[in-house]
Amino acid sequence: MLDSGEPRGTSGVVPHLFRAAILVAFGILAAQLWRLQIVEGPQLRQRADSNRVRVSQIPPPRGVIYDRNGTIVASNAPVFVVSIVPADLPAREEGAVYERLAEIIGGGSADIRRAVDRRKAEGDLFTPTSIKSNVPRDAALTIEQRHIELPGVLVSVESSRRYADGPLLAHILGYTGPISPTVLSPAKYKQKTEKEGYSINDRIGTAGLEDSFERYLRGKPGHRTYEVEASGRTVGDIRVEQPASGNNVALTIDVDLQRAVAGILREGLHQGNVGVAILSDVKTGEVLSLVSLPSYDNNIFTDDGRDDELAALLKDPEQPFFDRSISGQYPPGSTFKLVTGLGALQEGVAKRETIIESKGILYVPHDFYPNLRQPFPDWSPLGRLNFIQAIANSSNIYFFYLGGGYEPEKFTGLGVDRLAHYARMFGYGTRTKIDLPGESAGTVPDDAWKLQRVGEHWVKGDTYNMSIGQGYVEATPIQVHNMTVTIANGGTVLTPHVVKEVADSDGQLLVANKREESGALQVDPRHLQTLIDGMEAGFSGQLLRDYRIPNLRVAGKTGTAEYGQGVNALGGEQTHGWFTGFAPVQDPRIAVTVFVERGSSSRDAAPIAARILRHFFEIPENAPAPSATPLPSPLPRAPGPQNAGPAAPNVALATATPRQASPPMAPTAPPPSTKVVAPTSAPTARPSRPATAPPAATVAPTGVPKPPAMAAPATSVSQATPTRPTRAPTPAGVPKPPS
Repeated sequence: MLDSGEPRGTSGVVPHLFRAAILVAFGILAAQLWRLQIVEGPQLRQRADSNRVRVSQIPPPRGVIYDRNGTIVASNAPVFVVSIVPADLPAREEGAVYERLAEIIGGGSADIRRAVDRRKAEGDLFTPTSIKSNVPRDAALTIEQRHIELPGVLVSVESSRRYADGPLLAHILGYTGPISPTVLSPAKYKQKTEKEGYSINDRIGTAGLEDSFERYLRGKPGHRTYEVEASGRTVGDIRVEQPASGNNVALTIDVDLQRAVAGILREGLHQGNVGVAILSDVKTGEVLSLVSLPSYDNNIFTDDGRDDELAALLKDPEQPFFDRSISGQYPPGSTFKLVTGLGALQEGVAKRETIIESKGILYVPHDFYPNLRQPFPDWSPLGRLNFIQAIANSSNIYFFYLGGGYEPEKFTGLGVDRLAHYARMFGYGTRTKIDLPGESAGTVPDDAWKLQRVGEHWVKGDTYNMSIGQGYVEATPIQVHNMTVTIANGGTVLTPHVVKEVADSDGQLLVANKREESGALQVDPRHLQTLIDGMEAGFSGQLLRDYRIPNLRVAGKTGTAEYGQGVNALGGEQTHGWFTGFAPVQDPRIAVTVFVERGSSSRDAAPIAARILRHFFEIPENAPAPSATPLPSPLPRAPGPQNAGPAAPNVALATATPRQASPPMAPTAPPPSTKVVAPTSAPTARPSRPATAPPAATVAPTGVPKPPAMAAPATSVSQATPTRPTRAPTPAGVPKPPS
């Protein structure tokens, strides 16, 4: 009997299809199990462990920094740090957590969200993201008490850098900053995080010694393995590997001396707040004091809530982050005459007795138009001078002769190549290699340099300018200072340093910086002594009579370097002031260099240096200065032929004992200079030098500021374009102060 009419074959197919479906399902499940357990097993196991067991890095205490007497100048202080673990934030309540946290620690919830989102974008959800450091204790306790309302929020105690004297040593010590790709270059960030073991929450030395001695100061981080519950709260530690403290650094700087020098420099700045003072041991190269003003408080980088103060510093036109002592490049002015003078003595261009007459202005035939004479002025008509008097009176014309020669009298000078050679022998044009980052090399120009940088060949006016430290030559204050140290110690070029030693936490020495020689002057010691005699005569003579120091023999050189095209407040040329010298002359101990931006030598730099020397040698400022020591004057020119030597008709050699007489002197506070227009038959011309703005560098704020490199000189005013003289001559009786 037939059924309801359905085909008999259909009922046999259904069971087969059902069994096939079951087999396929089991196959899929088996494949999924194989993928989860075999293929992705280790990764999933790691993720599961991350939810329960976590490993965090314990930052090491940073090494302490001391001054030369053991006074702590950089240390560590415990602070509360609030962080968020992105993986522990509840997906639907993130905004509420941010708002609750912002109410406790201050600030906006949007800032917290941005910090967490940046960490999420990096793909690291389990490393705590620092939200705020140096949180008040009450706020930290409140977060701990309300931890149920703040899932994913952690409070930890970490070490924070503290600088005892803030602005006093900021340029030397520097500061630390977060290790971030926005602060470091991508290559350096990768090097630090992947090869040197830094975590993304670490801080790293970003300027000063904190940067250059990072490898010693950092220490070795520890690690903590701990277990957490579902909310991210710590259950307990599994294993803790303690960090190793960083090594301690001792400076050559005397913090008490640094404080005194900074105060003297600050009080002596009358044309602004910008200046440099350097004091060092001439026998070892140890820097005892290194001041660059204006400065800044380096604690600003570890104190949250001082963003407005940081922004104001970045906008300050006087650029307090810029360390002018090692990075500022300026024309050295008449301090460079020491290079010109020593080179001339060594090369036989001049002798101690060589006499050159300064009539106040020197007219030099043009290189390309012989009928055109260009004026190169002195600061005053100084009369007939020998070498000692030329140094003491800082005669421009004398050193024009020595550097560039004077063809009408057949006097052959050093020329640019020999002048550049002696400058480089002193260390100009290259870094001194002081143990601080950001040092500039300065510029020693020559024909090849000018052709490459300016597109013009070297001309005679360039040599004249270079002979007196103007034109294209540039130097940092530390280079000028190192030149003085070299002269004082007898001709050895030393590498200056501010770090005395590095020791571990047990006191074992790791680094002991000693006297390091980087070169030597290849000159006759007699010529070096002649140079020193001229420097001592300059400080003990009439020109600096108000700054002489009782019972202390000082050898020094002033320098007033012109820059730019404008005028100063007194209507004269815009100038920077220099003084560099050493004491005592009979047994040199220290060298001092003072640089005053927008100042002069005799009114600004020299009195500051004199006060620093008095303080160092403990000579009261009210102790009366000794009377001036008169300089010998050259004999009148003898009739008939002159002695053989480097000089011709208008240059003579003194052959007898000169009579004692005082040279022309400048008043202590001269009136504003009176410019004199040269005769129309001889158009005035500014000696070839770049027309540059004051060399104050620009700090480019890209996160944590770094001192930038100085710009190169601008264009040159060659001899083919007569303009006005570098310094116009002043009528007799109204002398301008010497440079």
